[in-house]
Amino acid sequence: MLVKYLLATLVAGLLAGILVTPAMYLRTVPLIIHAETFEDAAGGHDHGAGDAAHAHGPADAHEGAAGHELPFGRLGNTILANLVAGAGFALALGGAALLIGRRITARNGIYWGLAGFFVFAFAPSLGLAPELPAMPAADLGERQIWWVATVLLSAIGLYLIVFRREMWAKVIGLAAIVAPHLYGAPKAEDISSPVPAVLASEYAVASLATNLFMWTVLGLALGWMLQRYAASEIEG
Repeated sequence: MLVKYLLATLVAGLLAGILVTPAMYLRTVPLIIHAETFEDAAGGHDHGAGDAAHAHGPADAHEGAAGHELPFGRLGNTILANLVAGAGFALALGGAALLIGRRITARNGIYWGLAGFFVFAFAPSLGLAPELPAMPAADLGERQIWWVATVLLSAIGLYLIVFRREMWAKVIGLAAIVAPHLYGAPKAEDISSPVPAVLASEYAVASLATNLFMWTVLGLALGWMLQRYAASEIEG
């Protein structure tokens, strides 16, 4: 039974989701609010709830994506989205560790967190930068497919580079990471936007920084929780 492992993983994810919320309100939410003034002036922009499928982490969940769907207000929606994202990402890391037979501990948890940041946030952002309201976007379905493919290939590539010693594995791993970027992410046909370029750039940087904080906390919390409460459930 892996009940303790599952519960420890979920608690770590929920903790990361809670702690990233103040960071978002410090860094990304003010930029989102600023961009919404341009969205209103432009008559709205199509950022449906489905856009969360290609988000690079909870820091990308803005009011335009969820605020009109859930009745909890901006803060409530943000907390809920962060809790769900944190739990989901924690389960992804914990499941990956079990799949490849590695232990996540208090000592190496930060490295697992950084790996998660690279796979789920940094690598996809090279093709699909975090978006503000009123910014142009390509077809949602195409973006989702590219995002999922990039995450999967980045995860496989990172595994081959880090955990395999053979040179061929490292070459294939590097090729897997680079492949989706050589193919190219889907782009909007019309790239005109009322959002100033400097605001979009500032948001992209702030979003990645916030995600880095979330993944670092997640890795550390996951390592500590698993070592403290579920060590007997993990096969070394």
